[in-house]
Amino acid sequence: MKNSIIPRIQDNLYGAVNGSWQQHAQIRPDRNFAGVTTDIDLKIRSQLIADLKEGDQVAKSDNFTRAAQLFSKARDFERRNREGIDPILANLKKILDLQNLDDFQNHLPSWIEDSFYHPIRLGVAPSILDSNRYQVNISAPETILPDVMMYEHPEQSEPLINLFTTMATNLIAFTPLTLAEQKQFVDDTLAFDRLIASFKLTSVELAEMNNLDHEIGVAELAEHVSAFDIRRVLKTIFHLEPETVNVYDQKYLLNFDQVFNSKTFILWQHWAYVLEIINHSDYLSQEIRSIGSQFNMIALGQESLSSEDEHAYDVTNEIFDEVLGRHYGQKYFGSDSKATVTKLAQTLIKTYRIQLQNNSWLSESTKKKAIKKLETMTLKVGYPEQLSDLYDQLEISPTLSLSKTIDNCRRIAIKYNFTRLNQPVDRTEWGMPAQMVNAQYNSSFNDITILAGILQPPFYDTDSDESTNLGGIGCTIAHEISHAFDNNGAFFDELGNKNDWWQARDYKNFEKYVDKMIQQFDGIESFGGKVNGQLVVSENIADNAGLNAALQLMKNLEHPDYQKFFKNYARSWRIKYRPEFAKILLFVEVHAPFELRTNIPVTNFSEWYEAFNVTSGDRMYRCPEDRLIIW
Repeated sequence: MKNSIIPRIQDNLYGAVNGSWQQHAQIRPDRNFAGVTTDIDLKIRSQLIADLKEGDQVAKSDNFTRAAQLFSKARDFERRNREGIDPILANLKKILDLQNLDDFQNHLPSWIEDSFYHPIRLGVAPSILDSNRYQVNISAPETILPDVMMYEHPEQSEPLINLFTTMATNLIAFTPLTLAEQKQFVDDTLAFDRLIASFKLTSVELAEMNNLDHEIGVAELAEHVSAFDIRRVLKTIFHLEPETVNVYDQKYLLNFDQVFNSKTFILWQHWAYVLEIINHSDYLSQEIRSIGSQFNMIALGQESLSSEDEHAYDVTNEIFDEVLGRHYGQKYFGSDSKATVTKLAQTLIKTYRIQLQNNSWLSESTKKKAIKKLETMTLKVGYPEQLSDLYDQLEISPTLSLSKTIDNCRRIAIKYNFTRLNQPVDRTEWGMPAQMVNAQYNSSFNDITILAGILQPPFYDTDSDESTNLGGIGCTIAHEISHAFDNNGAFFDELGNKNDWWQARDYKNFEKYVDKMIQQFDGIESFGGKVNGQLVVSENIADNAGLNAALQLMKNLEHPDYQKFFKNYARSWRIKYRPEFAKILLFVEVHAPFELRTNIPVTNFSEWYEAFNVTSGDRMYRCPEDRLIIW
């Protein structure tokens, strides 16, 4: 808000509600943004950091005790500084000891379990086509730049690549390599990264579910992988040959032999070496940690490293996130809040059912299946009652370095994931830890998760009235419900299986609505770039439909206050970005900038105009014929 002028609410809902805060809010030096979620997260972190320092005195489980031990190990910078780069030298030697593709083949199964960097990635997750069985997934490695489209824009890519080159050069200087070797390794890393980027899907393509669903037999998989025997690798890891695998990035697989072969082997080797250092820099000395953070810090506008306590928390959370979440839920989240929010979610589902019944553009056949999906939807509120038995397998040895400890924990987690291939799918699992300030819809399980972390002001306040809470957590819950019917969720049935349950004419109508939603956002200027309407469309559909459901529920209140509703809706999106961070988000983030997420959706609803007497002369007026309500 320039010149300290707070806009009229009829011209800018977000600015009117958040303008004063926006002017005065300070982004912490170790953060990329400030806002509602940051404030809550910092509060939760401080509570959990205090508990981790107490350790056994507050632990209610052996798992939390082990988490506290890892936290203590991560804070031991005296030892970490003394050890320097030594803890990863053995890993680096293993990479350099490989002489050819035969060596690569022989070591690959164990190296995948040891989380070395490879030209192809494996994981196990519920099948997209049959959510009752686990399936092996094949995907491409990450690239240096967060979206491959950025490589086509030199004004975006060159400064970031230069940053990465400087960081990698400074890190590799800690190794026994000669100066000439160090330069060659960094150059080869950039070359191999460009090879990957040449054949990898863009962020927009990855945001579309149909691009992630390519089930093929292992024989067909092997046809595209000539450099090593992928069938033998799968047999060694899983103790059987899976009948099928799912390919997340078909474009990459179809071109895999161009990425990895006998001629590019040396490029891969040097790429893996450099990334191994970067990947472990956060667990080594303070100096190495500082250098290893330079790329992300400068690229995202961050001014300083996090404190040692915050850093130790992040390390602990990486390994024991669910343990910390359950501890947080048990200690800080009330059962009354769980009951109230569960009831609200159930009421919103019923409201959504009425909306579907009254839908004017769906056939009765498609309506029935949509309602069945809605009625089958399950809720997870607060925190899980049970944790994965993975955590019982983790050990924190006092004698091992932090880096080696992380390696061991990662290996156990990867092997645990791989053993699931022959096990029943566990639908009781939560996709996020309870201390996160977030909520989620899981299309494979057709369930909604509303985490304890988000169930506090301004999203949810036991002292607030119903209108205010509906504008906060009500819209959040309804947003997650709506993901079941966005452009990706619409592919899945009530059991979480990708299945065409639509009448053809209905789906064509739906696509028209999706296109209109794309157009509402596409090309809007933001932070020196433009919003890609296709990238953000699924979240915008959920925002639109979630608002509609919450507004329908408002009609049932004895004394609805629509001004409070819309103001808290705006308050819940309060955020202040660093410009560098915001520009990158335009390439990769499936959520639109939060000011737009506030101001654009509300203009589609008559309640907005009535609440604040918005008329055709106001900036936040949308002509009735241009207003869009999908669900």
